[in-house]
Amino acid sequence: MKTHSIRALSLATSAAVVILSTAPAVAQTAARPDKIMTISELRVCMKMQQANDASARAILDDQQAFARDQTAVKGEQAEVNKGNDELRAKIAALTAERNTMNADVAALSDRAQSAKTDEEKAAYEKDRQALIERNRLYEQNAAKVRETQEAQLVRINALNARIDALNARQGPLNDRVEPQQKKVATWREQCGNRRFREEDEVVIKKELAAGK
Repeated sequence: MKTHSIRALSLATSAAVVILSTAPAVAQTAARPDKIMTISELRVCMKMQQANDASARAILDDQQAFARDQTAVKGEQAEVNKGNDELRAKIAALTAERNTMNADVAALSDRAQSAKTDEEKAAYEKDRQALIERNRLYEQNAAKVRETQEAQLVRINALNARIDALNARQGPLNDRVEPQQKKVATWREQCGNRRFREEDEVVIKKELAAGK
């Protein structure tokens, strides 16, 4: 009976993504040497922040979906492994029964030559019929095991396809993290804690809400 193996689940934990959710600090009245941002500069910073937040949320959503799918695949993998163990046990039992029957057939064949009396012939026939019934049950059980094996192979192939798809998602998802962190660092360097006018912020928020 053929067997198929289950793919390795090469899943590492994705790095955390920092979501940028704090607006530049308002410090209009503080005595600071840096220049107050123009409305154009503030617009660039706020749009950058908006884009960073959207990108970070998308990555986190994908990471959470990946984690859910990973958990589901691991659960399926455990069930498939359990099914494999049960199938191996059934095949081992069938093999042992076949070997025992082969030995009994050989012994019964020897008795066929040596049975002389009616009593010996009757005992031989009784054992022969019992062996025929055992063989019938063996063939019946073997057919069920073959059906189970075919279903198990279908399940293994489906699981392997899911594992391949999940492993393929891992690298691209992790590759999005570092660029996102660099964008956040750039925003902090260019915009973090810089002063701006509140009225400019109100105008830009309206623009952003309107999709401008």
